[in-house]
Amino acid sequence: MVQVTAQDVHPPLYYFLLHYWMTIFGTSEFGVRLLSALFGILAIPMIYVVGRQLFNKQVGLVAALNLALSSFNIMYSQEARMYTLMVLLALLSMYFFWRFLQQGNLVSSIGYVLSTTLLVWTHNYGWFIVIAQNIYVVILLALSTDRTFLLKRWAVLQAIVVALFVPWMAVLIQQILRHLATGSSLAVPTIADFIYTFSGYSGTVVLLVLFLGLSVVSLFGIQKVRGSMDWKAPLKALEGYAWEVRIQGAAPVHFLAVWVLTINLIPFIISRFSTPIYLDKYTIAASVALYILVAKGIRNINYRYAQIAVIGIIVVLSMANLQVYYTSITKPQARQAISFIDTNLKSGDVVLISPDGHSIVFDYYNNGIDAVVKPLHYWGVVGNTTNSSATPSVKDKINGIQSDVSGHDRVWLFASNFIAGKAAENFTLRILNESYVNIETKTYAGGSSLFTSYGYDVYLFEKRA
Repeated sequence: MVQVTAQDVHPPLYYFLLHYWMTIFGTSEFGVRLLSALFGILAIPMIYVVGRQLFNKQVGLVAALNLALSSFNIMYSQEARMYTLMVLLALLSMYFFWRFLQQGNLVSSIGYVLSTTLLVWTHNYGWFIVIAQNIYVVILLALSTDRTFLLKRWAVLQAIVVALFVPWMAVLIQQILRHLATGSSLAVPTIADFIYTFSGYSGTVVLLVLFLGLSVVSLFGIQKVRGSMDWKAPLKALEGYAWEVRIQGAAPVHFLAVWVLTINLIPFIISRFSTPIYLDKYTIAASVALYILVAKGIRNINYRYAQIAVIGIIVVLSMANLQVYYTSITKPQARQAISFIDTNLKSGDVVLISPDGHSIVFDYYNNGIDAVVKPLHYWGVVGNTTNSSATPSVKDKINGIQSDVSGHDRVWLFASNFIAGKAAENFTLRILNESYVNIETKTYAGGSSLFTSYGYDVYLFEKRA
């Protein structure tokens, strides 16, 4: 597991947890995804605790409501990946971080080290959360002259976290170097992609505008000093109104703003000027800070009925967005694609899988398909004539495909059309069309990412007469 994970871009903690989880709950889709759902559920009371810690109970409750209705977080709570674990650990890290700033005792220090260490062992973007914390500490030191004790203790905690990550540090460096050397499959993000990420946090563009407005209001308290409404002379009554605008809870608001911006801006800038690493789901831990800011903005509205109205708007728009999510296909339909092959398979057929990594998906859903299955090991760039194990030459690819289909009158191609997979699919189709006739084509779409949509293509070929 460690060796395979080292070839990916994430640390292995989630996979270790999932491995032992499956020994208890099995390998069904429900059983495998249940772990992520559990982390997503636990994040809801945790965001309440953080919101209450930073502000008050009302902010905590509204923040928990925002998270519970977040289609962005619900989607990743239903996916067998580490993103909800990352959110939960980020909230724990931030809770103990703020507690450390306020108290600096042993309990907060131990809690911070444990939660933050688990966080960086879960996802590499966990380090951006650590960077956000350090940026905020620097801001505190710049604004105060009596926090030398804080700097010394903080440096010790940071050193311990780094030391506990040392076993994986060499792998992380290798992953970074490999990423720089081979390039990224991600496109360079644009400002529109950056805005799209925050739209994903909010759920809709309308909610994004509302959330951004409430985030600004979170810093200010607006209170009526004098004045009352005279419905007989409303314009004259308005002249008598006086309002006082005060900054409220500046420190925690600044803290949350640093949290949101650091996790998004730093990888975005790296992606613009170096190799692309920015992906909306990687920044999911920033969404919970935004939800707390929104909750604080609602709390700063002094009129109770206005607060209820704003919360009602958020609930209605979020529920409408969830209705779309639950009635739309959002994942590549592998089960349906493989079921189609299973139903129409004949003895002697061969099934090609492109790219070869999706043979895991095929094995999971094939329900005992009795066929010759050949994963295609062609990850290199089509057109590269360099003969190496990393990037096979065009000749090697052609010979490999021809060898895989030799002696078979019917050939199936089960292909992922996600980013690099499309090039392998098109290359394989070109070779098959030389000796076979395409008699059936099916596309099973539904998946989407920040930069593209993807799914599975199924082709059936018969030998030319």
